[in-house]
Amino acid sequence: MKKNIHILLTIVFILIVCSVKGKQANNSTKTKVTKTLLLNFGFKVSLGQEEDFKTFKTYSFFELRKNEKTIYKDTSLEYEFGDKLYPIVLQTGKNKFELLFEINDRPNKNYLKRLIIKDYRVIKTDSLPTFISKATDLDNDGIKEYAGFWDYNEIWGESETKTDYNPILYYKIKPTGLKLDSLLTKENNTKIYGEFHGFEFNEKIEMPTTVLDKFEKEIKRITDKK
Repeated sequence: MKKNIHILLTIVFILIVCSVKGKQANNSTKTKVTKTLLLNFGFKVSLGQEEDFKTFKTYSFFELRKNEKTIYKDTSLEYEFGDKLYPIVLQTGKNKFELLFEINDRPNKNYLKRLIIKDYRVIKTDSLPTFISKATDLDNDGIKEYAGFWDYNEIWGESETKTDYNPILYYKIKPTGLKLDSLLTKENNTKIYGEFHGFEFNEKIEMPTTVLDKFEKEIKRITDKK
């Protein structure tokens, strides 16, 4: 009987030691948070795995909480917070929100990751181009728009007379969230490129470099719009 009790106590002791070591291991591997952002509507972002590139910093650990409840974690991308325009937080309904965060995609142009949230759950994620400037009423219809483009223009050819098709996309701020303004996008890019070739950047569609003057003129109009 005493022998059985001794064996039982030994087993219990081993289980306790294993449990303590397991907790210690978990604590030792827990990511250190180096930056915290408090956003509107009770959202909080915790960031870790920081890399300092002197002109900008990135964070490979991203945790989003709302009212202290974790609703999203990500370690697959590099989040950047140097541009004061982001993050963008929009309320799009009862307990529904859209949040946009800048992603460093070097050597490519940065882009935005959008999280669509309802009732403490991320119900959808997608990507948008980074925006040229803050939202303004770009077509004088009483509704503000953001505008952005996916990539940087390149120039090629023997006399550097060719460039790519790089449409500027316009997004209206609707009560239900950001919505691509297809009509405005088609109209303005037709003015720049002569005709509309779609909503995607396409380097296979060769355009004369003369379109760049119209492209830059539209960028300036967007930036200067009050």
